[in-house]
Amino acid sequence: MIKYPFPVHYLEIDPKIKMAYCEEGQGETTLLFIHGLANYIPVFKYNIKPLSEKFRCIAIDLPGNGLSSREDYPFTMHFYAESVARFIQQKGLKKVVLIGHSMGGHVSLMVSLRYPELVSHLVLFAPSGLEVFTDVEKNWFKGLLHLGSFVYSDAMSLETVIKQSYYHNQKTGSEAIIHDLKLLMTGEKGKYWRKMVKTNIEAMLDEPVFPFLGELQVKVLLLMGEQDLLIPNRLIHLTDTAAKIGARAATVMQNCTLEVYPKCGHFVQIEEANAVNLRIQDFLAIP
Repeated sequence: MIKYPFPVHYLEIDPKIKMAYCEEGQGETTLLFIHGLANYIPVFKYNIKPLSEKFRCIAIDLPGNGLSSREDYPFTMHFYAESVARFIQQKGLKKVVLIGHSMGGHVSLMVSLRYPELVSHLVLFAPSGLEVFTDVEKNWFKGLLHLGSFVYSDAMSLETVIKQSYYHNQKTGSEAIIHDLKLLMTGEKGKYWRKMVKTNIEAMLDEPVFPFLGELQVKVLLLMGEQDLLIPNRLIHLTDTAAKIGARAATVMQNCTLEVYPKCGHFVQIEEANAVNLRIQDFLAIP
């Protein structure tokens, strides 16, 4: 049994796609939270509760994830960006603040580039899409995806990756996340899980956003964890760091504020929840 921290609602954005979402708080400004690879809404529970006191907070499960409909979708970054744009339009939202973690940051950037009229600000937690890969590196890494158990593809690798997403030993909320994701990856509805994860990773490699960052028309708050073990890719870019990747991206973007938390891993929004929540309020100029 999977229990979300907030009431769950559903919006059908396509005859074959029903998206689960949670909505808390009120206000003129809407924050739209988008999770990362093979994840779900509860990874933002430490942000939504306090921020909903000042903002309207909406968090979604991307198609194929969490409690959203789970079918044989394309699972590309473009597919997710289109799904998010449809959600925004059908909900009648105006100029939302997109808040994306990891792959969700990648999707948020793509939405902002393709549908600039829908977005007012971007907040990115350790986003993918900023790391640059050569064709040789892409092909080599894709080859690893065919080697049995790899990156979220089974219960053991999922648990390993989730735990590696933290820097602190207490790993706040990790057991609940692991428990829920294991349930989601099994059974009849989990039959597309391995394909989704593999396609997601290939799409993150094949659909980078770094070359287009200079075209962004919104203010960006980029938050990275210095101890991130997932970004950069530790199998390929051995000498790179999250701080370096963030700095390169921030230099290209026209209006970007970069902050790097020294004692923090990939789950920036969890491990530095209090600091992050205050920083978002400051970024959006809400007292």
